Amino acid sequence: MTSSPSSETADLKRRYQWQCRRGASEVEVVLYAYLDRFFEDDTPERRAAFGRLLECHDVDMLDWFTGHGEPEDPELREFVAGMLRRVAETD
Repeated sequence: MTSSPSSETADLKRRYQWQCRRGASEVEVVLYAYLDRFFEDDTPERRAAFGRLLECHDVDMLDWFTGHGEPEDPELREFVAGMLRRVAETD
């Protein structure tokens, strides 16, 4: 028996919640904002990009999130830029 896509997404979100715990609270704020507000309704490709982002070092993410650098990988660079725009939007 296979899980439904929504069940798989919910399981993935629970795993990612633990991975969002970081040493830098500034990084946590951005990661949790995306996870809580956009993750479940996002495309599978963006959810996969978020998983790749969680594999990155805190210091790199802090630079990216504060505009002091950007990922070398073009797909990750595009995801981070889009994520930051979306997270910065107010409801």
